[in-house]
Amino acid sequence: MIIVVIHWKIKPDMVDEFLKFWRKKAIVEDRSGLIGEFLSEGHSIAEFDWITCPLTGCEGKYRSFVNVGYWKSGKEFQAQVGRYFDSSTGQKKFEAEPRSRTALKPKCWRMGDGTLPVHDSGGVL
Repeated sequence: MIIVVIHWKIKPDMVDEFLKFWRKKAIVEDRSGLIGEFLSEGHSIAEFDWITCPLTGCEGKYRSFVNVGYWKSGKEFQAQVGRYFDSSTGQKKFEAEPRSRTALKPKCWRMGDGTLPVHDSGGVL
């Protein structure tokens, strides 16, 4: 398994356009290697005082969204998503700064009784 994390820094006045892009255009055609993918917005320290790495506080410049994808393998991620990465095309018009990406390879894990959602959220293709 591989976990891919993408930090998007979105212009405050273009959040709706970004969310539309993520839901309708950044499509995973073949999901057989996808375990789950979650686009999330960070919470502030005011909301959760245990946060030590806030993704808020720059809202005047950008709003942070983090995409976390769980894939069976890096090869499957590359075939479905990574093949579209091309730094020569530059930023999307809704990006305030270039997105950053990293990959994580789990070394240890715990499993609980909770479950992942079994269906896409509304409007996601």
